[in-house]
Amino acid sequence: MDVKQAVGQAKNYVARVFGDEDIGSISLEEVEFDYDADVWKITVSFTRPSDRYDPIEAVLPNHPLSGGKKVRWSYKTVNINDNSGAVISVKHRELIGAD
Repeated sequence: MDVKQAVGQAKNYVARVFGDEDIGSISLEEVEFDYDADVWKITVSFTRPSDRYDPIEAVLPNHPLSGGKKVRWSYKTVNINDNSGAVISVKHRELIGAD
């Protein structure tokens, strides 16, 4: 599979798996190919509703993507087998230095 197929697979998978959690704005963040394992590692971000206060989120209440709601960004790395196209795992991606 090529990089565009891997990214599309990752975004579609995240949309399906997290879809009932009112997510939005699924965006590509990083792409890496692990040649030893034949695995695409695709990091995507998306918005989620948030009821808690966070200084990073404080800039988003009037953001056009928030729809007037307080939102937070989630980052997930989707690992996809290059040969079969199967999603192997979805892992939370911590941001370094986000505070």
